[in-house]
Amino acid sequence: MDAVIGAARAAAERGESGEAVASFRRALELDPARRQQIGREYADQLAYSGKPQQAVPIYREILGRPDLPPEERQRTTRNLAFALLWSSQFEEAIRAWEQIVQAAPGDAEARKALSDAFVGAARQAAERSRNADAAGFFRRAIDTAPQRRPELLPEYADQLAYAGQPAQAVPLYREALSQGSRSEQELRRIRRGLAFALLWSGQFPEAAAAFEEVVRQAPDDPEARKGLADAQAGAARPPAAAGGGTGPAPAGSGTPGATADAARTPSPAQPTPAEAAIAAARAAAGRGANKEAVSQFERAIALDPSKRREIAREYADQLAYSGEPGKAVPVYRDVLSRGDLSSEERRRTTRALAFALLWSSQFQEAIEAWNDILRANRDDAEARKALSDAYMGAARQAAERSRNAQAADFFHSAIDTAPQRRQELLPEYADQIAYSGEPARAVPLYREALRSGDRSPQENQRLRRGLAFALLWSNQYREAIPAWQAILRQNPRDSEARKALSDALVGAARQTAGQGRSAEAATLFERAFAVLPARRQELLREYAEQVLYAGQPARAIPLLQEILQRPDLDPKERRDAQLGFARALAWSGQQAAAIPVFTEILQAFPNDVEALIGRGNALNDITEHKPALADFEAVLRLQPANADALRGAATAERSMGRPRAALARIEPLLAAGDRNPATLMIAAQARREMGRPDLSQSYAETLLARKPGDEGAQRLLEQLFLERRPLTTIEAWHARRSDDLAISTLLLSHELTFNNGLTKFGPQGRIMHFEGGDFPTVDIYSIGLAGRHRFDDFLEFKSSFFLNIEDEPDDQDVMFTHETTFSLIPSDALRLDINLARRYPDENSRSIVNDVFADDFGFAVDYTPDNAFRVSGRGIYSHYSDGNERLWGQAEIAKRLSADPYLWIGARYTAFDFAKVLDNGYWNPDRYQALEASIQLYGTLAERWTYDLQGAAGYGWSEPGTGGFVSYASARLAYEFAPQASFALYANHTLSYARSSDNDAFAPAQDDEPWSRFAVGAQLRLRW
Repeated sequence: MDAVIGAARAAAERGESGEAVASFRRALELDPARRQQIGREYADQLAYSGKPQQAVPIYREILGRPDLPPEERQRTTRNLAFALLWSSQFEEAIRAWEQIVQAAPGDAEARKALSDAFVGAARQAAERSRNADAAGFFRRAIDTAPQRRPELLPEYADQLAYAGQPAQAVPLYREALSQGSRSEQELRRIRRGLAFALLWSGQFPEAAAAFEEVVRQAPDDPEARKGLADAQAGAARPPAAAGGGTGPAPAGSGTPGATADAARTPSPAQPTPAEAAIAAARAAAGRGANKEAVSQFERAIALDPSKRREIAREYADQLAYSGEPGKAVPVYRDVLSRGDLSSEERRRTTRALAFALLWSSQFQEAIEAWNDILRANRDDAEARKALSDAYMGAARQAAERSRNAQAADFFHSAIDTAPQRRQELLPEYADQIAYSGEPARAVPLYREALRSGDRSPQENQRLRRGLAFALLWSNQYREAIPAWQAILRQNPRDSEARKALSDALVGAARQTAGQGRSAEAATLFERAFAVLPARRQELLREYAEQVLYAGQPARAIPLLQEILQRPDLDPKERRDAQLGFARALAWSGQQAAAIPVFTEILQAFPNDVEALIGRGNALNDITEHKPALADFEAVLRLQPANADALRGAATAERSMGRPRAALARIEPLLAAGDRNPATLMIAAQARREMGRPDLSQSYAETLLARKPGDEGAQRLLEQLFLERRPLTTIEAWHARRSDDLAISTLLLSHELTFNNGLTKFGPQGRIMHFEGGDFPTVDIYSIGLAGRHRFDDFLEFKSSFFLNIEDEPDDQDVMFTHETTFSLIPSDALRLDINLARRYPDENSRSIVNDVFADDFGFAVDYTPDNAFRVSGRGIYSHYSDGNERLWGQAEIAKRLSADPYLWIGARYTAFDFAKVLDNGYWNPDRYQALEASIQLYGTLAERWTYDLQGAAGYGWSEPGTGGFVSYASARLAYEFAPQASFALYANHTLSYARSSDNDAFAPAQDDEPWSRFAVGAQLRLRW
C-alpha cells in the first residue's frame, strides 16, 4: 500500500498527474480506509490531470469533516474554488471565490481567479445567446480586476451590442481602439464591431465611414460589404422612410386637374394588418432593430399564418441577427426542405443556416455545414474563415468542458483551415495542449507566439505566463525558474507566480536529487524556502534528506529532530522522519544511536524494507555482521531482487571472510548489467580476497569508467599495482637454545609478479650459522627459487627450494631441500592442502653433520565458516634418511572475541609418533602429546604502527621423558615508512618441560631444567 501511495506521490512530483490519479485510485481500492489520509492529494491530481469536475465532490467531502484543521480547511476550500473554475462551473466558482476575496481582500490570486470565473460565466452566457447576462458578467469581471479592462473591453462591447444596446457599445469600442498596445488583428476586429454597433444603433453616416475603413482593410469580407451597403442606404433614406412608416396615399395638390384625376383614379387598396406588420418588420430590420423586426414578423405570422412561407427566410435572418440564432436554425431547415426553392435561394439559405449554427454555438454541425460549402468552392474566403471560426468555437467549447485534448485538435484544424490566423490562435492552441497533459509540446508554440512582434504587452505577458506554466508542467524546471523570476520581478505581489516559482525550484530540487546531485538539490530547496517561506514545513523532510545525502548528516540531524517534534504527524510521516533521522545518525558515525531508531520503526512496521536495510548497514558498520545479514535476508524474503539488500548481504558475507558467498549474492545484479559503483566495489574486493587480482582489477577499472575519481576504486587499484611491484625482502634473526646451540640466519629474496598478479616468482638466498656448546659448528649457504601460481578460483600451487652448501668441520656437502604445496579451495569455508617437502629434521647441527634429512608427505584442512571462527587439522608422514619414520598431527580451534583490536582465543592439540628412538641429533622421543590454550592480539598501535602478540600455554608429555608445562610467546612490531617500504622487529620464546636441555637428549627423571629457545629478528621489505 505504502509503495502504491509512494508511486502516486512520485508521479505527482514529476508532473505526471494522470499516472498519479491511477495510483491513488488503486491505493483507495486496496485500502478504502486511507481515503481520509490521501483524499485531498487524490483530488488535487484529478484537478491537475484535466478532470476537475471529478475533484469537486471529493473536496466537498473533505470540507464536510468537522475535525479538519483550519489551515487544511483553508487550503481545501481554495482548491475546491479552483476545481469549480477549471471545470467551468462558473456560477459556483463565483460564489466560492467571492467568499475567499471577502475574507482576504488583498489576495491577488483570489481576485484574479474571481475575475476568471466572471469571464468564464460571461463567455458561457454568450454561447447560449444570453448576451445581456454575458455583458453583466464581463462588467463584474472588470470591476473585480480593473487591470483587465483593456483585455476584456472588446468582448464586453460585443455582448452589449448583441444584447440590443449597440449605442452603449460604441464608446467602449472607441475606448478599446484608443489603447495603442493591441495587435493589428485585434484592432481590425474592434473596428468591425464598432461599425456594426454604429449601424445597429442607427448612426448610419458614421457607420458608413467605419465600414469603408473595414472594407478597405478586408476587401473580401462580404458581411462588411453588406453592412456598408446597409449603412449607405440608411444614410440616404429620408427621415420618414428611414423611419419605415407606411400609410395611405398622399392627398392631391388641390388643382382641378388633380382633383379630376383623383376622381377618375381609384384609391389604392389598404394593406392588411399582416402586411403592415411585415412592412414594419422590414423597416426595423433596415435600421438594425432586429429584435423589433423579429417581433413584427412573429406578429405577421400570428395574424396570417399563410405569410410564414413568404417571410420565413427573412424571419430566420432577423432571429439570427437579434442574438437568437438557435431559434433561426429550425426555420432555415424548414425553408431548405421546400422542393420548389431556387438554387440561388437554396445556396443563400444554406449559408445563412451555417452562420446560424456557428452563432448559436452548434459548432459540430457548423463545421459540417461549412465544410460542405467549402468543398463546393475551395476559394470561398468567407466560408474558410467561418469554418475556422467554427473550429475555434468548438475548441473553446471543448476547453470549457475540460476536454483539452479535443480542444487542441480543434484549434489545430482552425489553423490548418485558415493559416493566416495562426498567430491569432496560437496562444489558445498552446494553452489547450498544455492543459491536455502535453505541456512540452506547448513550449515551442508559446515561444513562436512570443516571437510575433505585433502583440500587446498584456498578450505578451499572458504568453510568458503560459510558457512559464508549460515549462513547469513539463518538468523543464531549469528553464521555468528564470521564466517565473522574470514574471515575479514585474509584480512581486503576484502570489500565483511566487507559488509557481517555488514549485519550479522544488521540482528542480527533486529532479536534481533524482540525479544524485544532493548538495545542489539542497540549495534549490533553500531557494524555494526564500521565495515562499510558508512551504518550509511542507518540504522540510525532503530538504533534510538532501542535506543528508549531500554528505552533511550532522546538519540533517536537527532538521529531522524538528520534524519529529511535531504533534500532528501521522504514522507514515513519523516513520519517514524517523528513517531520515536514523540514517543521519548512522552516516555521521553514530551507528549505535541509529540502530534503536531503526528498531523503533520496525516495531511499528515489521516489514519496512528501508528500515531493515538501514539497520543492516549500521550493523555492518560496527562489525555486527551476523545480525546485519539477518536483516538483509528478511528484506530478500520480501523482495528477492532488492539491489540494496543484495549489496548489504554481500558486504556482510565478505566482511565475515566469505568472499565467494558475497560474489554469489551480487551475481544476479552483475548478470543483469548492474554497474552501480557499490556493486562493482564489492565484486572487486571479493575477487581480491579470493586470490584473483586479475578479476579484481577488471571490476575496479569498470567502476572507475562508470564513476571517475572514485576513491575506493583508486585505492584498490593502487594496492593491486603495488602488490605487483618487485618485492625485495631482507630478514635476519638470531636464536639461542637452552642447550647452548646458537643459530644465526640471514635471508634475502626478490619476488617478481607476472600474469596480472596470478604468478609470482623470484630468487632467494640464505646463510645459516650453527655453533655453541658441544654442537659442531656448521655454516650453510643456500640459493634457490620461490614461486606461486593461481590457476583459477579453486587451484593454487606454491613451491620453494634451496640448493644448500654445508660447510662442516671435516667435510663439505651439497644438499637439496624444498617445500611444495598444492591447494584446493572449493568454498569460502574449506581449504585443502597437499604438502611435499624435503627438509632438515631439526635446527640441530649434529643432524646436519650426520646427513639426516626428512621427506614429508602431508595434508592440511582448514574450515572457516566465517572470519570469527576457524578449525584446522594437519597431518604429516615423514621418512628419515636414517631409516626412521614419524607420524605427526595437529588439531586447532579458535574463536575471535573482538575486532580492532582483534582478539582470538583457542585450543591446540599436537601429537607425533616415531617408529624408532635414535640419537642422530634431532629430538626423537617415541611419542609426544601436548594440549595448549592459545591467544592472539593484533591491530593498529598508532598511525603507520601495527603490532601482533601471540601466546600459547599448556601441558605436554613425551615418552621416553617426562611431562610438564609447555608455552610459546611472540611479539612483532611493524612500521610502514611508505606503502613501498616497511620494517619489523620481532621476538619469540619457547619453553617445554617435556623436553630436556641436555644436548637434546631425553631428560632423566631428576633433570629439572626445561628446554627453551629464544629468538629475535628483523625484517625489511622494499617494493620497487
